[in-house]
Amino acid sequence: MSQMLQARLAGPQDTIASCPFQTRPEIERLGQRDAPYWHHFLVGRHIGIHRPDGRHCNWTARLLTKDRRYIQKCLGPALDLGRGCLSYAEAVQAAFSWFEELTVKGGAAEQAPRGRTDALCFCPTGDVYTVGHALHDYLDWSRIARSAGGHYNIITLINHHLTQRVTHLPLENFTATQLQTIALQIIRTPPRHGFSKRMAAVERDDLSPDELRRRKRTYNSIVGILKVAFTHAWDAGKIETDRPIRCLKRISVVHTPRLLFLNREECRALLATCTPALRDLVLAALYSGCRVGELASLRVEDVGHQVFGLRIAAFKRSPARFVFLPDEGMAFFLRMIEGKAPKDFVLRSEKGKVWKRQHASLFRRAVQQANLPPDFVFHGLRHTYASDLIRQGVPIEVVARQLGHADIRTVAETYGHIAEQFREEQIRTKFSPLDDGELSAAQRKAGC
Repeated sequence: MSQMLQARLAGPQDTIASCPFQTRPEIERLGQRDAPYWHHFLVGRHIGIHRPDGRHCNWTARLLTKDRRYIQKCLGPALDLGRGCLSYAEAVQAAFSWFEELTVKGGAAEQAPRGRTDALCFCPTGDVYTVGHALHDYLDWSRIARSAGGHYNIITLINHHLTQRVTHLPLENFTATQLQTIALQIIRTPPRHGFSKRMAAVERDDLSPDELRRRKRTYNSIVGILKVAFTHAWDAGKIETDRPIRCLKRISVVHTPRLLFLNREECRALLATCTPALRDLVLAALYSGCRVGELASLRVEDVGHQVFGLRIAAFKRSPARFVFLPDEGMAFFLRMIEGKAPKDFVLRSEKGKVWKRQHASLFRRAVQQANLPPDFVFHGLRHTYASDLIRQGVPIEVVARQLGHADIRTVAETYGHIAEQFREEQIRTKFSPLDDGELSAAQRKAGC
């Protein structure tokens, strides 16, 4: 690789070196499929191999545009199939030349290093114990006590909503006045997804009811973080009073019933547009109602363990549980584990890797191709599973146990309207007739 290119790629050199398909043998080991194999250089800038059949195998580049769409460009042959081929270094050079061309034209999204933040973006100083000190001390504990995903969520929430607001304040001086300021700021601050830019503040009266509800829930999450951090500081003897803890109050949030879920026809349409590995993951979710993280960590020995179903390990705040399966669901999972060792993962991606976050973009594309609502996400399959059971008359208590909830309150609030519709249908259709005349009149009106 030329010295000029080396200098220009000073940031992502490590990701360039770690590409898993740099040589001919590595490329030849890639199976044929319609979707390219992608490797990340930077956020929104990827190189890939597109090998749809035995006659085509090309280097491909992908770039994220300012309007958050991906565009692709064929760079040239990756294998010599009679038309010559480009080396990996030549493909990288061509990819970054194309990236720079679109960046100069103003169509590319802002370039950013790949990876996730693993620390708070402020550093408390001085001998006075501040809110920032308390948050840093709590993060040290969170790194040990919480899952990697939960710990990361705490970091992003603190960085986005608390930095430069109260972190400099002595913890013992924290009162309800500061909490009210935090609440107003969170309600006015739009959410930030991934590496997108911060958006301008929006006044409370300009928010829709659903937007306001979501931001109140974000505020409650921040209160939860502060309460644990302040309690940790109090238990460690860092402050002389527990007033900062007592002033933390949550906001009441009116729960909105879940309305976006799929019927069986829509499920079949979605499955028809999925890649083979994604289809297995989607089917597993529809048969079990499990979260994608629970399915990703499912091993062969967990299938049919003591019950006609799955053994699900503890996940997030849910304890370990057994999930019973329908007959066709059990047949599906038994097929998934054929020929595998007890410790093998049941479900893997197209590349043979454990599912982490690579399902998201594939799922969005499948949703789009199936003409489903664009805001339907993978977690909606869990809601689809629960809503279907409730519509078929399964008691809410049973559904809550299947989903891993400690009580029925969450399920009742989320799917209670479906249960009421089922109750209405049962009363209308199962009531034993009393008067033939009234029954005939009702049937005539129903036929109108």
